[in-house]
Amino acid sequence: MSADRAGRRWLRGLAAALRLSWEADARRSAAVLALFAAQPLVRTASIAALGWFVQSAVDGDLPGVRFAAALAGVSSVLSTLAARAALNLSATLIDRTSLLADRRVQELAHGAPGVEHYSDPAYLDRLALLRVERQHLVEGVDAVGLAVGTLARAAATAALLAAVTPWLLLVPLTAVLTLAANARAEAVRGRALVRASADLRRAEGVFTTAVDPDAAVELRVYGLARRLLGVHREAAARAARVLDRAALAEFGWLAVGWCAFGAGYLAGMLLVVAEHGAGGVGLGGVVLALVLLTTVNLLVALVVRYSGALLRTAGAGALLVWLQERAHALPWPGSLPPPPRLRDAVELDGVSFRYPGAEADALAEVSLRLPAGRVVALVGENGSGKSTLVSLLAGFHRPDRGAVLVDGVDLRELDLEAWRRRCSAAFQDFARLEFALGESVGVGELPRSAPDTQVAALRAVAGGDLVDELPRGLATPLGRSFPDGVGLSGGQWQKVALARMAMRREPLLVLLDEPTAAVDPVAEQEVLTSVVTAARRVAREAGAVCVVVTHRLSTARDADLVVVLSRGRVAEVGGHAELVARGGVYAGLFALQADAYR
Repeated sequence: MSADRAGRRWLRGLAAALRLSWEADARRSAAVLALFAAQPLVRTASIAALGWFVQSAVDGDLPGVRFAAALAGVSSVLSTLAARAALNLSATLIDRTSLLADRRVQELAHGAPGVEHYSDPAYLDRLALLRVERQHLVEGVDAVGLAVGTLARAAATAALLAAVTPWLLLVPLTAVLTLAANARAEAVRGRALVRASADLRRAEGVFTTAVDPDAAVELRVYGLARRLLGVHREAAARAARVLDRAALAEFGWLAVGWCAFGAGYLAGMLLVVAEHGAGGVGLGGVVLALVLLTTVNLLVALVVRYSGALLRTAGAGALLVWLQERAHALPWPGSLPPPPRLRDAVELDGVSFRYPGAEADALAEVSLRLPAGRVVALVGENGSGKSTLVSLLAGFHRPDRGAVLVDGVDLRELDLEAWRRRCSAAFQDFARLEFALGESVGVGELPRSAPDTQVAALRAVAGGDLVDELPRGLATPLGRSFPDGVGLSGGQWQKVALARMAMRREPLLVLLDEPTAAVDPVAEQEVLTSVVTAARRVAREAGAVCVVVTHRLSTARDADLVVVLSRGRVAEVGGHAELVARGGVYAGLFALQADAYR
């Protein structure tokens, strides 16, 4: 990366971090910035007053002594008060900025039209890295205020040193080497974080699994605790090796810079003593110079520290900018409204799709017609492309080649949000929305959410028993995030998800991707029959297409059309009886499953 490009990236990242804090609380941001910037200048004024006090005492200037003493006292009090006020305001500002940062990252995650970014390792790595660097992102105003204040103090210190003797200005100039070394050290650290991010993300994922209550039983049954600890240890060790090597290189650069400053500091001290001996500098000037040179040591350390903080804030802000650009990199171009009712069909015309980083297409040259008002069963072995096809129909991914057509109109020409409002879906990886039962169901169609519609939706998917079984009915809080929340079984959670699907009365597309995967086998057929019956009614009344992905081929037998996928391609299409009579792939799968139930 060129220096010019890196500089622009740095400035954009810093601006993004500052905007975040300013948006969180503009008044506190301005106050913190002003206080952190002014406090070091007031502190320097107290040092100048000390030199004035000594020289006035030597000269016998009693008014000068009194004034200098008063100035030193007042500036010391103001410096302490400004520092305390800045810290108190900063604590609240950081809390508010943290909440806004969390919300902003969520908005970015939800803001992309599809879910392609969740399949992109580069996106996931940067998202994990932003979580590691999040604290630097929310401390942007602190970093800028402290850096500006420190630089102002450095300028004031330089002016006072020059007043003693201009040769002393050479001492602070040695800090340039220290700053350059610090910048190189931060660059080493930043590159190491990027290289280690994949292992850090893996370690975090293993940790999340280890402490997940839902995984606890299976981890114990299979004795995976030691294995998970091993995987976590290996990933963390790989990341640590990368970061440790970077830390050594970082220390080396810093040592070079500090050695250069130490040599300049010693030379400055000797120069002042020599000037005083020659009568060129008074005792007040000597005291001022010695105190200032002593503080230059601290001042350079602060400049290095705050410049590093500034670089880290800019780096974290640059991650946020990258995520923002990635979220908007693939805008959905369409703006047409979906049809009020399907007249013909939803079609896939020569559709191919490959996930990022995959070596083969998940779907290859798929052409398929899904007629309006019909229930279509998608069957096939794991990895045959069923869930991918469902994702393309919902607009979660866009085809690499070919098109999805809605009554002959390319899906990419439709307004995506409007299209999804006309879709209803239940997925095998369903969301466990920890609200009250009625709310968790009602979000499926907020405009018509009411107790009667929520109960009707639950009963439509054989989930009406939940209302009677839970202690407060629809008002029962679900999940562990509530102090009095009720934990549901996997099958009960899936019924809630299915009820959300049933809330929409006039969808154009109903997607059921293994909708009963978490339901126990005894209840599965009852729930599946209820769900498909409800979907068939909606399909006929609203002219919708209902697509059911299922491993249970008895459900496929009741579908109007069966589509068999194999290795990302359409292997067979037809009715159940037709495909069984054909004696092909579907007939073999059906016979195999029928034998298992005999």
